[in-house]
Amino acid sequence: MDSDYGVPRELSEVQKKRTLYQPELPPCLQGTTVRVEYGDAAIAADPAGAHVISHAFPHTYGQPIAHFLRKTAVVPDAKVISEHQAVRVGIVFCGRQSPGGHNVVWGLYEAIKAHNQNSKLIGFLGGSDGLLAQRTLEITDKVIASYKNQGGYDMLGRTKDQIRTTEQVNGAMASCQALKLDALVIIGGVTSNTDAAQLAETFAEAKCATKVVGVPVTLNGDLKNQFVETTVGFDTICKVNAQLISNVCTDALSAEKVRIKYDI
Repeated sequence: MDSDYGVPRELSEVQKKRTLYQPELPPCLQGTTVRVEYGDAAIAADPAGAHVISHAFPHTYGQPIAHFLRKTAVVPDAKVISEHQAVRVGIVFCGRQSPGGHNVVWGLYEAIKAHNQNSKLIGFLGGSDGLLAQRTLEITDKVIASYKNQGGYDMLGRTKDQIRTTEQVNGAMASCQALKLDALVIIGGVTSNTDAAQLAETFAEAKCATKVVGVPVTLNGDLKNQFVETTVGFDTICKVNAQLISNVCTDALSAEKVRIKYDI
C-alpha cells in the first residue's frame, strides 16, 4: 500500500550497524564546487549502428561528454560552478529490485541538499504507475534514515517497468510539468534506461524543461561500457550468490549421504 512507503522501519541490530556505514565519494564529487569539462560528442559504440541511433534520437544523440574533475585537476577549459540554484528533482524506481537502489536516493538527496538546502527530492510511490498518477513523497532526513545501506525498494516501491506508449510518455511529461521538476531520475536496468533515453528525446523535442537521467541499477550487470565499470548492485549479487553456493558445498561435505541397499 502507498501508505506504507517511506515509513521508518524497525531495524535489527545488524541493520542498525549497516546504516552507520558512509560510502566513499570519488574525488570529483566531493565538496560543493562542481568542475566539469565538456569533451567529444557521445557516439554509438558500434559505428554500424550510428545512423540508426542518430535518426531515432535526433535531439539527444551526439551531445558532448561531461567529464567531472577532481579539485586538484588543472584543466584550462573546465567550467567551474560554485553557486547552485535550488532544484526540484523527481526520482522513481522502475527496474527490478537490486542492491544499492536506496543508496542512489540517499546519495542524490545529500548532494542536492549540500548544493542548496532549499532543493527538494520528490519520490514517486509505486514505480512508473506512481509517476503517471503523480503519487509523491518528499524525501527528508527522517524518511531516508532507516533505508541507508538497506536492500529492497520499499522506500518508494515499484510496479511495472515501462514508460513507453504515447499515453505513458505524455503522462510522464505532464507529471514533470505539473510538479515543476528540473530533473527526473529513473532507476533501473536495460528496459528502464532505454525508456529513459526515449523519454529524454521526447522531452527535448517538446522543449520540456525537465532533464531525464537514467541510473543503471540492476543485478544483471549488463549495462556497462568504457564509462560505466558495472551496474549498481552487481558486485553485491555476485558475492551473495558465491556465499550461498559455498554454503551449499560446505553442507554437502558436512552431511554426506549414505545409500543403503536392502535385499528382500
